[in-house]
Amino acid sequence: MIRLREGTEADAGGLFELDRICFDVGIAYSLREFRLLLRSRKTVCILAEDGDDLAGFAIAQIAVLGESRGGHIVTIDVAPDFRRRGVGRLLMEQIEERMMAIGADWLRLEVAVNNTAASGFYRGLGFAAIGRIPDYYRGSVDATVMEKTLAKASASIH
Repeated sequence: MIRLREGTEADAGGLFELDRICFDVGIAYSLREFRLLLRSRKTVCILAEDGDDLAGFAIAQIAVLGESRGGHIVTIDVAPDFRRRGVGRLLMEQIEERMMAIGADWLRLEVAVNNTAASGFYRGLGFAAIGRIPDYYRGSVDATVMEKTLAKASASIH
């Protein structure tokens, strides 16, 4: 049974280990980077656990661009044994809810142009490509920038 909870700095080691499984050297984050992310008040980290197993996690940061407030998906990692079981979707839905609760209008992320599975996953969640960053990954692979506009809660009229 998958249980979601907030990530804390104490989780940095587990996140680091899973990230090294999910991403190649040069793309995976360092332990130091995870500690810094988890210390930041701008970071939202959600963990998915199955008993004592880390099934996955997602990290986003609050971003402000001019008058616009949004969220930047830093990373989403799902352990190989938990892929295609809805864990990634659960994590992304939770990040979206948290970002909407703080008034975010949009979510953005980068995905390697050659990662068609991830691109399809994000399109299925309502993200659309809005740009491209040359040589984003390891100085050799372009990134597609994707964005999703977040729904605003409708105000009730009495």
